[in-house]
Amino acid sequence: MKKSLIILFSCLLSASMMMAQHQRGKFNPEEFKAKLESFITGEAGFSEAEAQAFYPIYHEMKGKQRQLQRDIFSLKKEMKHAEVSDKDYAAAIQKIKKLGVEMAEIEAEYYKKLCGAVSPKKVYRAMQAEDRFHRKMLEDFGHARNHRREHETK
Repeated sequence: MKKSLIILFSCLLSASMMMAQHQRGKFNPEEFKAKLESFITGEAGFSEAEAQAFYPIYHEMKGKQRQLQRDIFSLKKEMKHAEVSDKDYAAAIQKIKKLGVEMAEIEAEYYKKLCGAVSPKKVYRAMQAEDRFHRKMLEDFGHARNHRREHETK
């Protein structure tokens, strides 16, 4: 359950960052990816070889998880706009939970691969760094939002 919450939180943070970038201008996924990689590399202490071994696996995992998250969002959106019964809601909840379990299974599978590519210590540091990166981006988004509000009221 804790892993599912972490995955969901990470995805929501990523989505928030995309929205923040979109408000200031066009979101550039390559720029976001480069900043994320740079931050994780520094925080985890990856060498160039370790980074080259880590990131292809990491991005493959995130891509699969992102698709499942899109499926969850689509299902939730679909339920919001439809006339549905309690039976339909129960079925939707089951589908959402199943997708959440699939996300956790993907994460478990890929963390084994990541620990084969670099040391478990560095994988753990990368996990922590990813969380700090997303928190920092949210904080920056909050500061930018407050800054815009200050200028709008003047």
